[in-house]
Amino acid sequence: MRKYKHITPDQTTVTQGSPLSHHIPSMKSLIAFDATARLGSMTAAAEEERTTQPTISQRIRTLEENIGLPLFDRQGSRLTLTFQGDRFYREVAPHLKEIRKAFEQIVHDGKRPSPSIVIAAGSGFTHLWLLPRLPALKQAFPDLSFKLMPIDRADDPELQAADIAIRFGPHVPQDEGRLLASEAVFPVCSPSYAHEHNLSETFTEASLSDTLLLHQDIKDPRWLDWTQWLQCAGLSLTTQDDVFLYHNYALLLNATLAGQGIALGWSILVEDYLTTGQLISLEPRVKRENYGYWLSVKHHRSALIKPVSDWLIGAVHQ
Repeated sequence: MRKYKHITPDQTTVTQGSPLSHHIPSMKSLIAFDATARLGSMTAAAEEERTTQPTISQRIRTLEENIGLPLFDRQGSRLTLTFQGDRFYREVAPHLKEIRKAFEQIVHDGKRPSPSIVIAAGSGFTHLWLLPRLPALKQAFPDLSFKLMPIDRADDPELQAADIAIRFGPHVPQDEGRLLASEAVFPVCSPSYAHEHNLSETFTEASLSDTLLLHQDIKDPRWLDWTQWLQCAGLSLTTQDDVFLYHNYALLLNATLAGQGIALGWSILVEDYLTTGQLISLEPRVKRENYGYWLSVKHHRSALIKPVSDWLIGAVHQ
């Protein structure tokens, strides 16, 4: 049991004439008092707090002046708490312990790496839709980190291993993926190119004679090329001698933005450019039944990932 000495008002060494201050004591003063009360020595408290004995003494003196009562009996060879000091210690010490615990916990949490979520999708979708929305995604989930993986092959093992996989193609009955966006494909070009070639709102066979169709080097049957699109739209393709194949969709779209010709646009990939007026769309729109972007998640991490997948689906329909 801690020993303390009861000091009556006429024995106090602190002036009682001034009114009691209502200011909250400094944390340094409280820590100095707590350490001295626990260790029974200002010298020991100074060693624990990595400071000097006079500094600890001054902080305790300031605390006593703030309170208006002595907290230690300094008349013996060893410091002992006064009656008021002991009561104050028993009330303050648990709270200081909780403050230390909270501080240590937040420092520990700050050093812990954020859970990482891998989102895999085709390169066109990754660069044209996901990447522009990454800042908003991070803002919505500040405790998570995200890694985007552009993967174009449907059978790529990394696509299957990703936390969130977004694949393009027809609906697969055994796949539990959720529809992110249906397919809608139509010609797009820059406003200047449309004006230069007198293109109206509808793309016709007559439009083919005076325009350059921009092609992508597609070796994937999931995607429509110009020949397939024209067939779906009920139009015939005239032979074009000047054909340049672009390696990926982002390059193809950059050429379209630069006014070099007409490209096929997938609605979800070009919607931002249509909204800003950098591109214009031409009718008709080709839609294949059950084709679109499908989102699937890892089931063993679904509690962490499902809110993110819900956010992605919601962002498509904003």
